[in-house]
Amino acid sequence: MKKKIFLCDDNLVILEALELILSITDAKVVSESKSSKALNYIINEKPDIFICDLQMPGLNGESLIKQVRSHKEFDNLFILCISAFDAGRDIAMGAGADYFLPKPFEINELLAVVNKVLNSDSKQIL
Repeated sequence: MKKKIFLCDDNLVILEALELILSITDAKVVSESKSSKALNYIINEKPDIFICDLQMPGLNGESLIKQVRSHKEFDNLFILCISAFDAGRDIAMGAGADYFLPKPFEINELLAVVNKVLNSDSKQIL
C-alpha cells in the first residue's frame, strides 16, 4: 500500500511548492490550506507523515498538533512542523511534533527527513 503524506499550510505558494517537491517520493501527497479541516482528514485517511505550518489563522499548528496527539491511534504518526517563527522549534516540539524545520529550509533537508520516515517502520529514526 502506498504511504501518504498530508500537508497543511495556509500559504498556497508554500503548499504548492511542497506538493511539487514531495511528488518525487513514492508517497501519495495530499494537501489542505484550511487547518480547521486537517484533523478530519487525518482521522479518516490516516497518513504516515503530517507536515504542518505553525502559524496559521484560526487553528494554529501548535493546537492542531496537540489535537492530533490527543488521539492515541496517532501516536506513531510522524509530525514535521515548519515555521519561520523564532520560537517555532520549542513550540512545535512541546506540542508533540517529531521534527522541526525552520523556514526557509533546504529542499534536500526536507526530502532527507521525509524519505527516512517513508523507508522506515518506525518514526524514531531521527
